[in-house]
Amino acid sequence: MRSTPTPFPRPWVIFFFFALLFSAQVLPRLASDSPAGDEMIEMGDGFFYWKGDVLSAAEHPPLAKGLQALPLWALGVPYRSEQSFHVYLQRDYHFLFVLNADRWPLLFELSRGVTFLFGLGLGLLLFGAARGGSPGLLASVLALWAFEPSILAFSGFVLADIPMTFFFTAAVIAFHKAQADPSPRRSALAGLLAAMAVTCKFSAVFLLPVFLVLEVLASWKRGPAWRGIWARWGWGTIAGLAWILALYLPGTLFITGHPWPLGLLFNGLHSITASLGRAVYFRGEISVHPFPLYNPTALLIKSPLPLLILLAVAVFLAVKGKIRLPAWQWVPPLVFFLLVAPVYDLGIRNLLPLYPFFILMAGRAAGWMWDQKPRGERVFPLLAGGLLLFQVFSVGLSYPYQTGYFNELVAPSRRLYWLGDSNLDIGQNTRRMVAEAKKRGWTHVKLAQFGSLNPVFYGLPWSPWTEKDLQGPQPGWVYLVSAEFLQLGPAYLPQAPLISRGWFNQVPRGLLADTWYYYEAPGEVQADNSPAIQSVF
Repeated sequence: MRSTPTPFPRPWVIFFFFALLFSAQVLPRLASDSPAGDEMIEMGDGFFYWKGDVLSAAEHPPLAKGLQALPLWALGVPYRSEQSFHVYLQRDYHFLFVLNADRWPLLFELSRGVTFLFGLGLGLLLFGAARGGSPGLLASVLALWAFEPSILAFSGFVLADIPMTFFFTAAVIAFHKAQADPSPRRSALAGLLAAMAVTCKFSAVFLLPVFLVLEVLASWKRGPAWRGIWARWGWGTIAGLAWILALYLPGTLFITGHPWPLGLLFNGLHSITASLGRAVYFRGEISVHPFPLYNPTALLIKSPLPLLILLAVAVFLAVKGKIRLPAWQWVPPLVFFLLVAPVYDLGIRNLLPLYPFFILMAGRAAGWMWDQKPRGERVFPLLAGGLLLFQVFSVGLSYPYQTGYFNELVAPSRRLYWLGDSNLDIGQNTRRMVAEAKKRGWTHVKLAQFGSLNPVFYGLPWSPWTEKDLQGPQPGWVYLVSAEFLQLGPAYLPQAPLISRGWFNQVPRGLLADTWYYYEAPGEVQADNSPAIQSVF
């Protein structure tokens, strides 16, 4: 009796399968990653946004941080203090680590949970975009999303990158649909989602040129329908401005003079230019000027090789006429990269809006390969399956260190040379380092650290480096230095180069928790009365 072939699982089953794999890589990190980057700022300012503060950290617009802080309000955490703060950083630190000293880890976990939901939402958008295609396309797109290291990494932090990427992608999809059906509702939705992206992170303003290019291409193909274009852009502008007013206006009621909400938005856009002068680390060098090859290099070595290969295959197949790449899938990453790459050298997370579109294009290539099976071309399905498995193992084996993921083009020992900041170390591994230090019984620790949470919060006492330490390792001490200190410390601390380029750079160092380098000096601890140096920033 001839058996009936097993039907392909329903699309939603496939989505939930990959969503489970995605969640398994992100959810445990909500608790295990220590506070990283600007998380403290995002949480504190997001919490006080709901009290009317729309001025603190103007370069960080309110939407993402406000949403991420909502669980804190649900808990009813204490926030009133007898002290007054004129610097928002001090207020945020006091709010999290003083007023909520007994439960700040829980607060981080809950706020990170909001970002995780946006990461899942991004997968849902990709599912919707690929659902109408072949089973091979759908499974490939979801697999590439569930094992994309940068999306995985930043879906577990209280940062604006994943929420902005979600709204950016949703806005492009909505604009594409509005072009096909220019109803007021669809047009307004595209404008609303674009404004939401901008009010998550200001680099989303590059959606405007993306929309313009898509409009020009559509008019070139079909001929300009001016009435529909004006109506579409009109409804979109009205919805976007209405959202910005709604987001900023309530806060202006608490500010003397009641500034115009759009003025606050433009002030924030202007303030972001201050970050362009920040020190940037690239290939062993530090500069406040952009490196022309920084972002192309980041894409090349931080993206999984199978994704890059499939992306190249998609372009080749499109040129040969084997597949069709819709303009709404290739225009946004091209335009965004061309506008962002020359000015932002602050890490792969600034390029996250490229990845949903890369995944869709790469998925089309993989889907085409899968579909060759009925024609007898078995090599193509095997190649597609092999590439996807390669990505699953390459990224999966990097858990829980997706933030510091580099593809196979970079040897593990060379990561420190190539890229820093959010490409490798933003303080996410302090908790893991302390756990390992305790396991090894280290009690005499000399610390050199940049931009990470003080290990004392996890119960590890430490001492700063001294002038005597610069001469050589002192007996009985363990020297712990973070990767970020070795890379960016010299730009901020006068004596940091004496550590990063001194004896510590010459001895056989060990690596702990992915981003912490250590050296154990043998012998008994001796008195050291030499002056301490600033080894922590």
